[in-house]
Amino acid sequence: MIIYFLRHGKRGHGAEQDKLTTEGIEQAKKTALYFKNIKIDKVISGNSKRAIDTTKEIINIKKIPVEYTNNVNEQTLGVLEGKSGEDYRTALNKSGLSKEEFRPEKGENEFDIHNRAKKFIKELKKEKGKNILVVSHSGFISHVISLLLNKSIEAIAGHYGGLIGA
Repeated sequence: MIIYFLRHGKRGHGAEQDKLTTEGIEQAKKTALYFKNIKIDKVISGNSKRAIDTTKEIINIKKIPVEYTNNVNEQTLGVLEGKSGEDYRTALNKSGLSKEEFRPEKGENEFDIHNRAKKFIKELKKEKGKNILVVSHSGFISHVISLLLNKSIEAIAGHYGGLIGA
């Protein structure tokens, strides 16, 4: 099995955070061309708009099955979704918890996303012998890679394109 991890194209911010920018669309098109002659049996894509739009460019060139799932989405921030980084830091500081422990109302914390990554790896093993492209988000990809390499998130952050917070 070969697994390719692809972060969605560049996105907007604030109200536009789930929409690819013009540059992000171009990135997705170039990436699709890159994968044109690479054997991929299946795409597993997050179901956020930015992941779906990135995936669309790939399946426009390669007619392959796609599974859209929220299992590979970025950490859910609940009531802080779409808010600024400053809003997140304020809520984190008010909570008195560590970043790993802090869970916004209706959201996930680092442990939740890490456990979701574990479940995803377990499911991925069922795809034995297939070449899989995973279109996801930097935070989720970081957790999956940390588990696959048996390293902490902090240990891989500087080695794989600065995945954390990219």
